[in-house]
Amino acid sequence: MMVKRLPWLLLAISVALNLFVVVGLLDGEQTADRQVAPEARLVRISEQLSLTPEQLYEFEHFSKNLGDRWRMFREYMEPVRIALADELAKPEFDRDSYLSVLRMRQEVREEYFLQFGEELHAYIRTLEPEQQTRFVELARERGFLRRLMGGRSRAKPGESPTARGATKTGG
Repeated sequence: MMVKRLPWLLLAISVALNLFVVVGLLDGEQTADRQVAPEARLVRISEQLSLTPEQLYEFEHFSKNLGDRWRMFREYMEPVRIALADELAKPEFDRDSYLSVLRMRQEVREEYFLQFGEELHAYIRTLEPEQQTRFVELARERGFLRRLMGGRSRAKPGESPTARGATKTGG
């Protein structure tokens, strides 16, 4: 009886896997379309805060510093990422050694976010009180600080990617 069901079961599994692959490919293309260029992100935030030309210049400088800091963070994290992979490649799992690498990873992340927080706080203090209030409101939105730090920005549902200066980056 089980032998008669096996072809149907294999067919159902095959169809499901193919469906997942197609959905994954389509989602990847849509995600690439929703990526927002850094310049567009700066313009959007500056408009939301009603920055003066001088404030916009300072914001661009601040943003460039964040980008530099993000690149440094990624460079510092690369050896940690490799160390984690090396720990997993060992024949026996060494919990203490793996935990040591995880702690090192956490220390690097904490230092990055601490420096980011210090710089962000200093920048916010250069804004007018109304702009400071607006900035804090924006910072409370999910994903705002990640976008500010240079992470991926997603278009809101129903919003045209090109309306926000999106660039197609591929896969």
